[in-house]
Amino acid sequence: MNNRILSMDIGESSVGLAVSDPTGTFAIPIGTIKRGSKKEDAEKIKKIMEERNVDTLVAGMPLDMEGNRSKQASVVMTFVKFLYKETGMKTEFVDERYTTKMANDTLKFLNVKRGKQKGAEDALAASYILEIYLKKHNS
Repeated sequence: MNNRILSMDIGESSVGLAVSDPTGTFAIPIGTIKRGSKKEDAEKIKKIMEERNVDTLVAGMPLDMEGNRSKQASVVMTFVKFLYKETGMKTEFVDERYTTKMANDTLKFLNVKRGKQKGAEDALAASYILEIYLKKHNS
């Protein structure tokens, strides 16, 4: 495998991003993009996909505690549908429950200052989403 997987933690104001290594073994947080228009967001992601040789997209699907799609799921679905129109690449979904909490706990453990946590939180959550995907597909 020479291509990479790009994972997204899609929110209303930002999208956390993580990418796999070329072997599809490790999830690496690469940053956050601030949301603008859907077109601007798609262009930024498309550029990252080209630069990183991405051939698979993964997004966290917000589910409630019963496993049903939450209100935030419509934000994710709307953006993913638009991204497909712009890139032609389908997105696979992963249950993202607890990934933000895991990211918060990690940042607290590392003593990351409160002002720097949000961008790091989104990227770290995207890396946890990607880890879940990789474990599922590499076992």
